[in-house]
Amino acid sequence: MNWRNVKAHIWGPVGSVIFHIVLIVVLIKFAVQSGSRDVYTSQEVVMDTVETKRTPEVEKQVEEVIKQLETKKDLDTTVRPPDMTMAADNNPSVQDTANGVRDMGFGKEGTAPGLDFASQVKSPLIIKGLAKGYGGRFSKGGLAKFVGTARAKEIDDAVMRALRWLKAHQLADGAWAAGSNLGDHSGVQDGAMTGLALLCYLAYGQTTSSPEFGPTVEKAINWLKSAQDNDGYFGAGTKITPETVPGPYPYIHGIATYALSEAYGMTRIPDLKPAVERAVQIIVQGQQKETGGWNYQYAKGARRDTSVSAWQVQALKAALIAGCTTPGIKEALEASVKDLKAVWSSQTGRFGYTNNKGGSLGVSGAGTLCLQFTGHGKDVEALAGLRALREAKISWEAAEGAFPLYGFYYITQCRFQESKESFAMWQTQFVPVYLKAQQADGHWAAMGGENKEGAHGLVYSTTFSCLTLETFVRFLPSYQHVEEGSAGPANADDVTVKVL
Repeated sequence: MNWRNVKAHIWGPVGSVIFHIVLIVVLIKFAVQSGSRDVYTSQEVVMDTVETKRTPEVEKQVEEVIKQLETKKDLDTTVRPPDMTMAADNNPSVQDTANGVRDMGFGKEGTAPGLDFASQVKSPLIIKGLAKGYGGRFSKGGLAKFVGTARAKEIDDAVMRALRWLKAHQLADGAWAAGSNLGDHSGVQDGAMTGLALLCYLAYGQTTSSPEFGPTVEKAINWLKSAQDNDGYFGAGTKITPETVPGPYPYIHGIATYALSEAYGMTRIPDLKPAVERAVQIIVQGQQKETGGWNYQYAKGARRDTSVSAWQVQALKAALIAGCTTPGIKEALEASVKDLKAVWSSQTGRFGYTNNKGGSLGVSGAGTLCLQFTGHGKDVEALAGLRALREAKISWEAAEGAFPLYGFYYITQCRFQESKESFAMWQTQFVPVYLKAQQADGHWAAMGGENKEGAHGLVYSTTFSCLTLETFVRFLPSYQHVEEGSAGPANADDVTVKVL
């Protein structure tokens, strides 16, 4: 028997069988991985480090605008913050829309598919690549690259003490109280304080599965869900009609929607999706179609409000990042750009409150940040706004204006989004001031000087201070969607979360 002939005859069919088996195994593995990617990573987003660079043409435009400034004046820091008062006599702007009639024209809920999961999902849930979508929130190592190891430890200590203070002052039902009395509810106003506090935890990567703060976050999420009415409003009060004034309050609704959107994006708790979509629909339908801005009570009159609009833009952006696909959300964000540019002043480089006159630190910061968040950070209006904001000086004891904490919340994010160099200069100014001002138990009181923020209480001043310090890890410059197939190595950025 010729062994070589036998081997040749046998190897042909056997080799073919082995080859096809291997091929089938590879195809099955590829199909399984592809299916898994569709479920867990199709809605992933990342905020890439994309610095704001000026083209020569835009740089020339900015310089021409700045040259028009006849005199340099300190920025007026008078700007309405999230006002916790519903009564018409305490809210001068209400009289602008007292006779307005709101027609939201909502359809049935559930029309936006969004990001879905099986209803019978077991806890804990491993979210593939989630850490890539929310900057450095799940790893505090990024702090050191901005401020060095020693200062990073100081910031981390300050943030953790603030989160523990907030935990200690959370009410039994999961909310945080507005105003000066930490133990008493003050009605729908608590929606803003609870939203701000929840944002502080989420900004530092603390979710329902966090060992120390998991129950705190879970109770806050549940309270916000319970505070939303059947139409989707947070802090609606009495909806506006020709006979009644208070109506849906956009500060409270915008902040609560912002927080719940981030909670959904970072936990993927299934029943948060419809709550977020109903809330987003309120904002989209409440936008003024002619101007692209928003006003108190989501009224559709001539008046529009930069500070109000900023919270709606932040909420919509957070919802979009979380995977919300409510119809009109992208169009609403783009329309807001037109509105903001309309109240920008080429004479000062600042953004006005209701028109293009004046321009405070808070309002100018809000307008600039919203342009950055919507992909227009390189436009001349945003660049000139950044230049104007450089006039701001920070002092805790002698802060200028009515709402300085509110203003520095925006200006810090603007400088962070501008460039590494800009933020490096700014953090050397604001970080030492904030660290020094924090009390031993972890809270911050309002800044000194002639301002109105003290009336809003310690939760207000502590949350805005904490969020400002968390800018280092809360975002990476420039929100951008992950390109398909760029999820990175398997398991590199997975996060385990608890499903309520």
